[in-house]
Amino acid sequence: MDAKKLGRKIKLARVKLDLTQTELARKIGTKQKSISRYEAGKSVPKVETLTKLAKALKKPAAHFLDETA
Repeated sequence: MDAKKLGRKIKLARVKLDLTQTELARKIGTKQKSISRYEAGKSVPKVETLTKLAKALKKPAAHFLDETA
């Protein structure tokens, strides 16, 4: 999985729901800095975190892992 592509998908989904990084972080029980790092492609969330992100962003986890989009 390309960390930059994943980060773009996370950011796009977050912005679509009109959430700030802080609000998203609070929803999944992490820090805003972590969300920032994911979106920038500097780190990749663990599977359990990705599952929480997907749920909070109202997308199937597969959406974030799909290389074609």
